[in-house]
Amino acid sequence: MELQEVRNYKRTLRASINALGLCSCVFFSIVQVKAGLFLMAFLSLASIVYFATAIFYLYKRDTNLWNGWGFVPVAPGVLLHALYVNPDYGVFWVYVSITSIFFMLPLRNATITSIVYLGATTFFIVPNFETSVLLRIYPTVIVVGIFSFSFSYLVERLLRTLSDAATRDPLTGILNRHTFHHAIRTALSEHLRYKVVGVLFLFDLDHFKRINDDHGHLVGDSILQDIAKIVSARVRDTDQFFRYGGEEFAILLRHTSLQNAAFLADDIRQIIEAHSFADGVKVTISGGLSEVDSTLDIDEWIGLSDTALYEAKAMGRNCIKIHIPQLIGMAV
Repeated sequence: MELQEVRNYKRTLRASINALGLCSCVFFSIVQVKAGLFLMAFLSLASIVYFATAIFYLYKRDTNLWNGWGFVPVAPGVLLHALYVNPDYGVFWVYVSITSIFFMLPLRNATITSIVYLGATTFFIVPNFETSVLLRIYPTVIVVGIFSFSFSYLVERLLRTLSDAATRDPLTGILNRHTFHHAIRTALSEHLRYKVVGVLFLFDLDHFKRINDDHGHLVGDSILQDIAKIVSARVRDTDQFFRYGGEEFAILLRHTSLQNAAFLADDIRQIIEAHSFADGVKVTISGGLSEVDSTLDIDEWIGLSDTALYEAKAMGRNCIKIHIPQLIGMAV
């Protein structure tokens, strides 16, 4: 899950580049019309439409139009044509294109695109410049490309580290409580708008304090890490798995019926019960399930699963309880 602050940073960066492209194309279209270069003027006008649309999608719909791929035929494509029309001036825009590509696309896609783009420029640059000039152009273009790649790589790595630090539990590596409420809010919104079904499964480890007291906190931490691995291997990629508290976990199951969620929950319970943890410790879990409902808010939905969880504990632990509206919860 990407941190909202990171999303905002990327959106602002992309919007700034699109705005710069928009302003540049407005200026160039005027110059090209006056010079009688009507094809270039048309391409500039098409670019204006794209850049304006991309900015609209970024700020009004929080979406990167076509994942940034529209930038590739628009900006570098127009600049390749400028290079064809006037190589003496167009060559300077190669540097701008290479840098912009790394800011607009994911690193892998940007690297491939910039290599292809640089190869395409040779058809327009090589025939129009002497060897001595080419020996100045291409080394500097390559240096700019390497710098852009390195900077983009470092920024992407830092942003990923920042997102992981803010959204993931440092001990288990799964999503943390900070992202839990955001995910619940999103699930409720999707159910309200699109009738997407979902189930919230809360569970915790039975008598975990006793395990810490008898075997030490290092063993306890190891058990929590193993629990995270076991459950992560059992749930789907579309499910979201959180460390909700000390020994309490949560799984948000999207597009899942209450019956299927109950089968999954009990399967996880049995796998954990059969597993041998550090120091030969045996662990059981108690859990509670509740289905999304348009009449609930975030706290109420969490509260229903939490209530079912405590009912499971009251029944002797090592079981799963299901909250069914207007009915008494039943054990799995």
